[in-house]
Amino acid sequence: MGESIWSLEAKLPGQVTTPCMLIAENGLTCLAMLNPKELAYSKSVGWAEQAGTGRDFPDLQFTAGKSITISVELMFDRYEEKGDVRKDTDTLLKMALRDEGLHRPPKVEVSWGGDIFQGGFEGVVESVKVRYTMFEVNGTPCRAVATVGLKQAGGVSPSGNSPDIAKMRVVKRGETLHSIAESEYRNAGEWRRIADANNIDDPLAVQPGSKLLIPPIL
Repeated sequence: MGESIWSLEAKLPGQVTTPCMLIAENGLTCLAMLNPKELAYSKSVGWAEQAGTGRDFPDLQFTAGKSITISVELMFDRYEEKGDVRKDTDTLLKMALRDEGLHRPPKVEVSWGGDIFQGGFEGVVESVKVRYTMFEVNGTPCRAVATVGLKQAGGVSPSGNSPDIAKMRVVKRGETLHSIAESEYRNAGEWRRIADANNIDDPLAVQPGSKLLIPPIL
């Protein structure tokens, strides 16, 4: 049984007067000074092929809808004010970086006109590519074009491997509190933190299959 992805792509002209903005849930806001000439988006749908139909083409079973992905070029210009355009591109880059409070990059809302995405678009930044296109005589970049890739998302979760997030772990055969601490915290000496969180008096008495709370390091 295989899976095929059918995609729909469209390009929308930049004929709106409302500025294109990216608004992140952690308070970051990136405002494009010039509206993009176009915005491209793609929507895919997953279909699984059903084996054994005896025909030249298979029956298909719907598996799941895929996220809408967006590609848009944002233009920034601070030439007239003799400013540094990196204040804009750095804000954009931060939207693709891990936020300490969220333990992941923030969700981002795209705001551009009223009719492009009915109901709004919320997702995450998948990629950022910045080109500086003009510089002051001292080398300060004053114009830039950023190509941003965004992916639609409902709920988003942090990585389960982050040491500052509490999690549950099932003990595997051969594991000890020392080896688990090394795996989770990169420090075997933190085994007592796990023992205290699970009321374990004997670190050698941990049984395979038992569940342990792995407390965060804050």
